[in-house]
Amino acid sequence: MWQYFVLAIVILSAIGYVAYRTWQTFRAASDPCHGCAGCAIHDQLKAKQKRKGRKKPVCFK
Repeated sequence: MWQYFVLAIVILSAIGYVAYRTWQTFRAASDPCHGCAGCAIHDQLKAKQKRKGRKKPVCFK
């Protein structure tokens, strides 16, 4: 009987993790850096935006 309880916890945890990662993916879909604020690619994108005169940044952080 306790095996079913443990199995249910494992399955619910896996479903919760998949739902959380899916939510994060949709939330960061328009952000090419996916929340990264300290990498060289982020800095290059920000510099490129300034040269083009964009008002809204590509990377949000």
